[in-house]
Amino acid sequence: MVQLTSKAQQEIDRLRRRQNKPNAICRLNLQPSSCAQWAYTLSLESTAIVEGSNDEVYDFDGLRLVVGCGHREYIRGLKIDFAEDLTGGAFRFDNPLATESCRCGYAFTIR
Repeated sequence: MVQLTSKAQQEIDRLRRRQNKPNAICRLNLQPSSCAQWAYTLSLESTAIVEGSNDEVYDFDGLRLVVGCGHREYIRGLKIDFAEDLTGGAFRFDNPLATESCRCGYAFTIR
C-alpha cells in the first residue's frame, strides 16, 4: 500500500489546478537511474489512460494515484510527502524497502 500525506495531496491538487487539469490522475512511475537502481517520477495524466489497465489505483478523497503493475513490488509501504525548505518545495519519498538512496532522495536501490 502507498501512503500519500495530506501535504502531498494538497500539492498535487494545486498542480492540477495550475495546469488546468482538475480531474487528472497522478501517476507514480519508476525509471532506471544513473545514481541508483530506480528513480521516482510523478506525472499528471488523463483519467482515460487508466481505464482497462492492470495498474493499481489508490483513492485519496477523490485524488487518484496510479502505480504501474510492474512496479508494485518496489513501492510497498512507500510514503509520499511534500515539504518546503529554504531551497523550495519538493516531494519526499520514504520507502521502507530501499537499501540505498542517493543524496537527491529521488533514486533508490533495493537488494
